[in-house]
Amino acid sequence: MMWQFGPYRVEGLIARGGMGEILRAYDTRHDRVVALKLLAEHLAADSEFRERFKREAHAAARLNEPHVIPIHSYGEIDGRLYLDMRLVEGSDVGSLLARYGPMAPADAVGLIEQVAQALDAARDQGVVHRDVKPSNILVGNGGFAYLVDFGIAHLARTSATLTSTGFTIGTLDYMAPERFDDAPVDHRADVYSLACVLYQCLTGAKPFAGETAASLINAHLNHPVPVPSAARPDLPPHFDRIIQRGMAKSSDARFGSAGELARAARLALTSPIAMPAGAEPRGSGRAARWGFVLAGAGAVAAIGAAALAVTQPWQIAGQVDPAGPPPTAEPLATSAPVEQTSARPAPPPTEQQPPPQEPPTSATPPPAQPPVEESEPEVVPPPNKQTKWCRAVVFEGVQRGVGCFDAVGDHLSAHDTHADGMWIRTDSATDYGRTGECKDLKAEGPPVDCQTNMRETGRLRFQVELWDAKKRVTETGWTEYFPIGQ
Repeated sequence: MMWQFGPYRVEGLIARGGMGEILRAYDTRHDRVVALKLLAEHLAADSEFRERFKREAHAAARLNEPHVIPIHSYGEIDGRLYLDMRLVEGSDVGSLLARYGPMAPADAVGLIEQVAQALDAARDQGVVHRDVKPSNILVGNGGFAYLVDFGIAHLARTSATLTSTGFTIGTLDYMAPERFDDAPVDHRADVYSLACVLYQCLTGAKPFAGETAASLINAHLNHPVPVPSAARPDLPPHFDRIIQRGMAKSSDARFGSAGELARAARLALTSPIAMPAGAEPRGSGRAARWGFVLAGAGAVAAIGAAALAVTQPWQIAGQVDPAGPPPTAEPLATSAPVEQTSARPAPPPTEQQPPPQEPPTSATPPPAQPPVEESEPEVVPPPNKQTKWCRAVVFEGVQRGVGCFDAVGDHLSAHDTHADGMWIRTDSATDYGRTGECKDLKAEGPPVDCQTNMRETGRLRFQVELWDAKKRVTETGWTEYFPIGQ
């Protein structure tokens, strides 16, 4: 049943939580479908709770990172507070874990890397999320992950906690130990929660199995950090140390940032001792389906894997330890170069043999060979530099359209290639926060070209979407970043 809330036509319920409910709604002012979060009606009269909601909305709206769900607007209508957010067609990681089981290590790392980017961007703005958990991570149809519900975040530099109303800010299964006492809370509490999420992605189970609030609090404060390989022996062994450090009881002993944890996890996949010799992953058929759910999620991370393998290689007994602390810098000792030889045994000593006899030479010397002229080395021209990238959107096995980005002139294009009454939109986002779009509303004629007028330097990524009237049907997922201003 549809109903009206100010300029929003509410189409249905998406989820309901402690602070209120999230609705699917059509914004009549801006001609778009959004996720509308409404504060629970019986809480709206609480002035302290309203103040917290406004602070959190302002903190979240300041964030401008692709893996953070954008907040279009927030405010109050008819005595109810609301957040207008981008709607993501997909599912949350908690639901996907329940459906498909634990993830392959590479898929888990690709997901954690995306969430870490959002958390590090929040840290740079002084924002602590405080409720990182699988149900707050959405995965779009193209495998792109979004961290949501910064509605319970707060500014790290703000001293007021605003918790006297008795509401728990965070979920006990993933809360850092310092959250349960008067210790200062900063971004490292989010690092702890992210390590808990990584553990669950790898094993399919939460880190601690307490059934009551008291048992969970006691586990986070006093129980040993769980070892993922105990639940799943086929995991690369370095993940045990990564979880140990990420979930350390003391925040000082954890990774310094979410990105540092993610880089260690990526390195665990490429470490020479990441998998015992002869061991093969024993993932179930359910876990194997994660590859389809997260298709393309780790593409950017895979590009940097080789670089990570030689960036700060923390050594333990001659092996790379991604979870260990960086070593103290020491001057390098110089030595003579070592010649590389093959590993063949030396021949046994033998008696000295007489030198071979020279063959008899003929009286006529061989004809002189003409001198060989030295030629200049052939110059191989470099390959053409790619400046244009395109993606096709497919629905029900049929290509419906194509979107492109041309770095020469910074052009976006959209092309509806299938006469089915639907239309194509190409969305773009830069690494410095600027967004753009290009639409082709008819399957007639050439592609629609749109100039984006970007900066001279920076990077841009894009995705191609299929729309039916005012409803988005599907999308390609975001590409990796491409250079602009060429």
